[in-house]
Amino acid sequence: MRAKAISKLIDQVVEIFLDNESKILTGEFDEDILSLSDYRNHLEKINKKTRNAVFEHRDVVSIQIAGYEVLGKIFTEFANSILSNDKKMQLIYHLLPKEYHPKDEKDIYEKILKITDYVSGMTDSYATSLFQELSGISLGTS
Repeated sequence: MRAKAISKLIDQVVEIFLDNESKILTGEFDEDILSLSDYRNHLEKINKKTRNAVFEHRDVVSIQIAGYEVLGKIFTEFANSILSNDKKMQLIYHLLPKEYHPKDEKDIYEKILKITDYVSGMTDSYATSLFQELSGISLGTS
């Protein structure tokens, strides 16, 4: 049943696309293709149910909150490490891989950009481990 529903939706989206192809290709089409579908009301119900059951589920929200804490702490600590000469900040600075050392950069924006590049490339498990290390929860023994 699910496969049939998906197939019908795909067929209709293809039809809507072909009917509006010239507008889409010239940038004149500014609507959501699915909003033109006969199934839009069903899709809205599915989206609402999915949002409630998945994206707003307590476990998911808890993980997102933790993610903000983890990334916020890491970014703040490394950003402070390039702006401060205090002993703790110097130690944190030495945790940065050499290729992300922004001391060569003169502009503060460029320095912060290097930190952003480093943090944004972290895996979840590495960021969590580093957060624990920076927070004193665990010791970096690698």
